[in-house]
Amino acid sequence: MPDVITTSTQVPAGLDTFYDRVILRSAYPKIVHAKFAQEATLDEKNGTIYKWHRYDDLTDATTPLPEGTDPDAQALSNVSLTAQVAWYGTYTKITDVVDMTNQDPVLTIAADKLGRNEGKTFDTLTRDILAATASMVNASSGVNGNTPTEITRTDVDTVVETLLDNDADFMAPMIMAKAADGTLPVRAAFWGIIKSTIVMDLEGCVGFIGVQGYPSAQGVDDAEWGSVGNVRFLQSSNAKATADVTPIYPIPIIGKDAYGTVNLGKTKNVVKGFDTAGSPLNRYATSGWINPWACRILNDLFMIQLRVTAAA
Repeated sequence: MPDVITTSTQVPAGLDTFYDRVILRSAYPKIVHAKFAQEATLDEKNGTIYKWHRYDDLTDATTPLPEGTDPDAQALSNVSLTAQVAWYGTYTKITDVVDMTNQDPVLTIAADKLGRNEGKTFDTLTRDILAATASMVNASSGVNGNTPTEITRTDVDTVVETLLDNDADFMAPMIMAKAADGTLPVRAAFWGIIKSTIVMDLEGCVGFIGVQGYPSAQGVDDAEWGSVGNVRFLQSSNAKATADVTPIYPIPIIGKDAYGTVNLGKTKNVVKGFDTAGSPLNRYATSGWINPWACRILNDLFMIQLRVTAAA
């Protein structure tokens, strides 16, 4: 494919027009999908496959022991889960004309945009892996006439009951109420991630508590919208939605150790100056990122996709 270079056509010098030195903020989704992963680092020089181990519980010892005898020993049952690390990355190429004629610190701006690009990339990759989990429930208690229906408290409670019966652990502790200010406690909770276009449907659930009604802001995520029963919800414009005429929104509801991510250490921001980027005449510089990464579901029983549609 042809080389893609940031030139003065894409970044005009602005020398003969009014110049506003305030850089406008670009649209940027909340990066949330990797927040609840069991994070692992694969040390360098140790290959590209990471292995988790999970041990099944022993069988309950419910049979009385005859006097003077020992029970049969139980063997530990080990389950191994592996993830193959792959490399991801991108870069931008900036000409010397842009650098010499533009008032903006273009390489600095590029580094910021590349950092955001990396975050969004891994948010999307993690989102798609979570959406592929085998455990899912269609909302059925709404009134919009679709299959699935819009989100309701009944459907949220059904997912919570299933996760609890699967022995999944909550991830967020209880937020205790303060008697003096009349607030309600926020229960210990699983985490859910909901598309920003349907947060008003979430607010319509019985017992919804918005973050402004929490007894304390301690531990509240900047993407958090509120809670319903034993689930606290984060919102993101990058949350999953199908391309159907009536979109379906899979809402992952996540317990502890449901999934994991792996990297090989810190992200590398690779900057090649005009004298090192490879141009014989120093005509361009480059800035980019590269990061080895992997993600996989560790226990399908600890996470359920609640599939919903938008309210009528």
